[in-house]
Amino acid sequence: MDVVTTLGDARSGQITYLSSSPFEIHHILRDTESTPKHPVIGHLLLPDKKIDTPIPCVVSCHGSRGWVEHQFTHMANWLEAGIAVFRIHSSDSRDVVSTVESQMMVTHAMMLTDAFEALKLLNTHPMIDSDRIAICGWSLGGTAALYSAWTPIREALAPNGERFAAHLPIYPAAHMRPEDQRWENVPIQILHGESDDYTPLILVQG
Repeated sequence: MDVVTTLGDARSGQITYLSSSPFEIHHILRDTESTPKHPVIGHLLLPDKKIDTPIPCVVSCHGSRGWVEHQFTHMANWLEAGIAVFRIHSSDSRDVVSTVESQMMVTHAMMLTDAFEALKLLNTHPMIDSDRIAICGWSLGGTAALYSAWTPIREALAPNGERFAAHLPIYPAAHMRPEDQRWENVPIQILHGESDDYTPLILVQG
């Protein structure tokens, strides 16, 4: 398995990189260094056109069922618009098919770690504009896309200052209410449905 620590060679396609599996947010905030490292699979997709200058990228996080069809439509639209996509396979990398019935096998803390490790890796890619790397996620992945904007998490997982330029959580589980209300000063757009009874809208509104 070719585990990479830099994308300085401008590669795309399947990329295996190191992440870890903190179980809860407090493990990220207090003990992230002691969490064992393990490989995570991602796919870097570049637009099918000549790239003359560095382009933006969306780090994409799947939901509890893994990657499903409607999410690929979003990614195809971004690629058509000239935006790269880094698709993370958090569940497959941990030999998990679905977490719909149990959210304990792949947690939002694990997905947050995967996302920030991807962000740091993408910062080394010569064709990616490091100032225009956004994050999007659906459901469980939306939770990661949302709380990656919470400054204490960003400081813990990217202590050298890497940060996402924008956050697009789609129907996230917004269940965490931190006392520390420091959030990144970047665009955060939450997309949610009123009829959602799995990740209720009231958690976002409240």
